[in-house]
Amino acid sequence: MASRRKLKKTIKFVSSELITDIYFRLLMSKNVKEEAVDQLVVKIVDLNREFVLRSNRPDGKDNRKIVKQFYAKLYTDWQDKLAGILKEIEAL
Repeated sequence: MASRRKLKKTIKFVSSELITDIYFRLLMSKNVKEEAVDQLVVKIVDLNREFVLRSNRPDGKDNRKIVKQFYAKLYTDWQDKLAGILKEIEAL
């Protein structure tokens, strides 16, 4: 990511798109349980909050190499969690 601001915007955008997709599936399908949808939305909101807060506090502010590693790890962690949520969405 080029900047912290861009990273936060990306996290928020993807989270909102996932929530939109979930509610769209709820509207279009009769066999989707509302409780499962609500739980997934809560997970996505928590994920959004967690990673935006984590992006605000990098380790080793003075050392560029440590900061770069921090954001690389944050990004891979975020992608891993998103992959899990996408599997749950597909299970709906």
